[in-house]
Amino acid sequence: MRHTGLLATFLLLVFLSCNKMDRAIRPPQGYLVSVLRSKEFSMHEMIALTLRDFPEVDFSMMESVADLFNLDMRVKVTAISYNTVDPKGDPVIASGIIVKPLGMASRGVVHVPPTTPLSSLEGGSDLLIITEGVFAFLGFTVIIPDLIGSGISAGLPQPFLFMDNTGRVCYDMQLASMEYFDRYEKAPLDPEIDIFGYSGGATGAVALLRHIDRLTESPVKVKKLFAGGGVYHMSKTYEILKERGCAEYPLIPLMIKSMDYWYNLQLDYSRIFTGALLANREEWLDGTRNSGQMRELIGPQLDTYMHPDFFSAEGNSEIKKIENALSLHSILEGWNTRTLIYLGHATDDLSVPYEETQAFFNIMNSKSKAVMTKGSGGHYNYGIDFFISGCLFLTVN
Repeated sequence: MRHTGLLATFLLLVFLSCNKMDRAIRPPQGYLVSVLRSKEFSMHEMIALTLRDFPEVDFSMMESVADLFNLDMRVKVTAISYNTVDPKGDPVIASGIIVKPLGMASRGVVHVPPTTPLSSLEGGSDLLIITEGVFAFLGFTVIIPDLIGSGISAGLPQPFLFMDNTGRVCYDMQLASMEYFDRYEKAPLDPEIDIFGYSGGATGAVALLRHIDRLTESPVKVKKLFAGGGVYHMSKTYEILKERGCAEYPLIPLMIKSMDYWYNLQLDYSRIFTGALLANREEWLDGTRNSGQMRELIGPQLDTYMHPDFFSAEGNSEIKKIENALSLHSILEGWNTRTLIYLGHATDDLSVPYEETQAFFNIMNSKSKAVMTKGSGGHYNYGIDFFISGCLFLTVN
């Protein structure tokens, strides 16, 4: 049965769990800019929103852990703005949300970078309650950055899977959240955190851990990292999806447009796209459509919207610009960590190749404590499995 592997992984994680670390006393100042707004939500509202955004998700899989959640519980969501930098290193004000359980003491802090929302209009500070906030209904305080190009910074193109910048933006959100608690709440925010991410959120989770590990010192201490279905080396994903000729998640055109802006590639799109996407590029790629709306415009078959040169060994000069830029999007090498890493991926994932996590595990397992599990159900239903295992482990610990 599929859940047998989840149980085994869960028990192994408990066995490998680390002891508590020394706590920092006071966070740095100067990150928090303002409190944008605040609102209370119920578990029922969060489920309804998730089903609206991801109708393909089978929530019946959550029945096995329903007892972990208090369905009548309410949480407070606070949107904040804070100082950080964009991929070019220029100062920018970003936003994110803090989700706090009501009527009980927090059981800990979980930082959850968002999955890869395609619409700039659906950041946490826009919607307030999003799927990543589910851990608050287990009693945890949850920190969720919008990332650049979403929320208050929606006027900028989203830097999809820009790993260096994502790690920095997530870290600055964590510091701003510590500052918020220091200024407005009765008790400080615990500096010891777990990090959890799935899909693009897994990329963000690993990027955040890497950013912290590379610092000489930090008031933030990471206990465990959970990363499922993530991208860790974009060039590898690019080659696999090109070979398959299919991409279930319609991110590729938006990511190309993003790299064009942030790297100033000055692309000639007539040599990159074809068909209706080329004719309607400005409108379709304006960043206002979610994944469902993008799927209505472009299907999973890449040859319906990518230029024929995309599939050839030679490519063309514009394709080469993209491929060269993709080489900058990797977090496989150049760092070590003492943090326990829990990885997972569906072997039948048609959005993010399974090989991404396998390669990352092979590298990290040789120098860190790493655990990897695999499953099935595709990118979306395995994502529910991964959330379930994370919920089980965090609750027991």
